[in-house]
Amino acid sequence: MTDTLRPLIIGAGPVGLGAAMFLAREGIVTRVLEELDEPVHESKALAVNPRTLEILESSGVTARMLEIGLRTPGARMHRGEQLVASISLTGVHSRYPFMLALSQATTERLLAQALTAAGGHAERGVKLVGCRTVGDRVEAVLQPTHGGTREVVECPWLLAADGAHSTVREQLGVRFEGSSLDREWYLADLPLRTELAENEVHVFFLEKGAFLLLIRVVDDVLERQFDTPLWRIIVNRPEPLSYLTMAEPAGPPVWQSSFRISHRICSKFSAGNVHFAGDAAHIHSPMGARGMNLGLEDAWVFAELAKATRLSEYDQLRRPVDRRVVNQVEFLTRFIAGKTPFSGFMRRFILPVATKIPAFRNRLVKTLTGLDHELPNIAGANTPIQVL
Repeated sequence: MTDTLRPLIIGAGPVGLGAAMFLAREGIVTRVLEELDEPVHESKALAVNPRTLEILESSGVTARMLEIGLRTPGARMHRGEQLVASISLTGVHSRYPFMLALSQATTERLLAQALTAAGGHAERGVKLVGCRTVGDRVEAVLQPTHGGTREVVECPWLLAADGAHSTVREQLGVRFEGSSLDREWYLADLPLRTELAENEVHVFFLEKGAFLLLIRVVDDVLERQFDTPLWRIIVNRPEPLSYLTMAEPAGPPVWQSSFRISHRICSKFSAGNVHFAGDAAHIHSPMGARGMNLGLEDAWVFAELAKATRLSEYDQLRRPVDRRVVNQVEFLTRFIAGKTPFSGFMRRFILPVATKIPAFRNRLVKTLTGLDHELPNIAGANTPIQVL
């Protein structure tokens, strides 16, 4: 057994890298492990919200994001080619009154660079195959993914940022409570010819509960290969390209996938000295643009608690907040993709009116931008944001 006593972070996606970077900047050295040999090039998340821009500001990552990303100050909702409602983020935040279109792959790269600058790095090609609590420590069994000798380590705490199919969560028997929608959703990233505004998200309400979502894919590496802007299409029906409205393909998709929508949250965010963040702790549909952003907020809160030696408070500070967000996104998703006549009536007649009501509009905007709650005031932490 090797007893390094360095804290472990499992997973080198945005959440694991973000947590390691926040901690390294405070002089807390962690060991970050990732099963994959290389970062993934496909991006689940495509938008960075104002809260994430705030918490990353002091690291210099936000400045780099703003250099690359596309400021997206609103969304438009269509029925056919008719505009039925719009949402503006103007005034939602003093410095960042917009969502920033930026691929998850780019965000991961910027976080990895910031982690390196802070003196850390991720070990790739190593997976966790066992995990248990031993007294006041955590014992983890590690295995090189391409063969080699297993390593057993003890650490003071472990942060599981290993995704929706978390091995750590499975090893500890922590329940992942919630539900799934009854049909798959489909996405495609491809160059499009369109007169739709690039700096807005577009939602098209179709017949019988179908919908089409269009959002720009901003990736400074990937986009060099194309003369026409890349967009993502998300449709809750097969053959997503057949539902294109007010746009036409300028080339074949660079990525296509299907996925099942679930809204789930861990029954507890801490099991002894093992803690969960990001998709390992909660998942929901992409309609709220909160997945990666909420996970990075988990990482910030976790790092501040670790710095203040208050990790025992992590579950009580994060789980109620994340549960509310998952519930709100589930409601929004079922409203947009609902198949009942009542859902159709709401989208057709109520939504255009509701978006003009200040209380409804403000609530929706704060949910989408991550400003629907305050960050905890952790002793010794320089809390960077308040709800505006």
